[in-house]
Amino acid sequence: MRILIKDIVNKESESAELMGWVSVRRDHGKIIFIDLRDRSGAAQVVFTPADKKVYDLAQQLRSEWAIAIKGKINRRPKGMENPKLETGEFEILAEELIVLAQSEELPFDLDSEIALETFLDWQPLVLRTEKNRNIFRIQAEIVWAFREFLKNKGFTEIQIPKIVAQATEGGANVFKLDYFERSAYLAQSPQFYKQIMVGVFERVFTVGNVYRAEEHSTTRHLNEYTSLDFETGFINNHADIMTLENEMLIYIVNHLSKNCAKEFEFFGLKSPKISEAIPSLKLVDAQKILKEKYGIDCLGEPDLDPQGERKICEYAKENFDSDFIFITHYPAEKRPFYTHPDPAEPSLTRSFDLLFRGVEISTGGQRIHNYSMLVESIEKRGLNPENFSFYLQAFKYGMPPEGGAGIGLERLTQKFLNLENIREATLFPRDLHRIDILLSSIKNEKIKNE
Repeated sequence: MRILIKDIVNKESESAELMGWVSVRRDHGKIIFIDLRDRSGAAQVVFTPADKKVYDLAQQLRSEWAIAIKGKINRRPKGMENPKLETGEFEILAEELIVLAQSEELPFDLDSEIALETFLDWQPLVLRTEKNRNIFRIQAEIVWAFREFLKNKGFTEIQIPKIVAQATEGGANVFKLDYFERSAYLAQSPQFYKQIMVGVFERVFTVGNVYRAEEHSTTRHLNEYTSLDFETGFINNHADIMTLENEMLIYIVNHLSKNCAKEFEFFGLKSPKISEAIPSLKLVDAQKILKEKYGIDCLGEPDLDPQGERKICEYAKENFDSDFIFITHYPAEKRPFYTHPDPAEPSLTRSFDLLFRGVEISTGGQRIHNYSMLVESIEKRGLNPENFSFYLQAFKYGMPPEGGAGIGLERLTQKFLNLENIREATLFPRDLHRIDILLSSIKNEKIKNE
């Protein structure tokens, strides 16, 4: 019966069956060594001429061949241990070998530095490297911790449709598609549905892809990304959502520190700095700091540009020793129609962005829960409330004060690992240039660089 490679440390002097991929083959005199890997780790396998049939077959092995072996687990000779491997004190002396699948010759050395475009062109292969396995193992643990935290807080996970009748944000940056004899859109966010479900479960969350038809070609934008969304009822204001997200991020960071220590060590990184109370600035106060401290005059602008986000994060690190900072009270003109205005300053909203290491990773706030107020807000944007009648139903029948937030999974992963480009943190990225393969028909003059 097959065992995982990580378990050989408990099987000294026993015979075992292992399956996996050949990472590399090395010939030393008459001895053949391979590094065999499976989902749990890697170990050294030794082939000797004692069994000519197995030995001759081993001479044919190449990188990425999938094989099964049976053999005896021994301690490596003293001084020959590999401290970089958890199994580094052991090796398997092969007695049987079965080739399960051969591999063509690799187009390049997988352990070399690979340019981004090469990575994207050869992603089904390059994802097998240790670096990429570590990236997406960490990403999987982020999602696990997100779910676990919210379930522990009494949230119910919901599944949200991706084909919608109206653009959630009321804007033009949507992918339009033919839906039988009508038009429909790919969802920009799960916003409408998670708000509706607050009236059902009070506390809900969802993990799913969202779509933005934005012609960007930057290190931080994607046209399809994974959003970690939550929504909760019976809140006081947006500060309740910020507190909840703060607790969630502490939980995620602690979870990663506990469960992904090896992966973070691979990247030479430590867990990010996050406090019990992430610092917070109103947008206008952040803009004043940018002007006074960094000479960036953006007073009166409805948002921070990428340079402003980077600098205000530098300020948070210098003054609060925090890799995170909340920016609050964005102008109503900048936020979607469902965003609750601040009663003290109606031109501003009870909303926030969460910045992390120079990039906005999350947007949230309090929502308008009063039906008449919501209809009025829709009309102020020049939109027709009848087009949102399905969504508005929920607010006719006792919707409590509520709010929530969405976190971009790929951006969060990128910043946790200090990756240069968000595509490195994305399984099969969809962007302006490619859908798996490069879209050569895209014209360069359409690209907006930041």
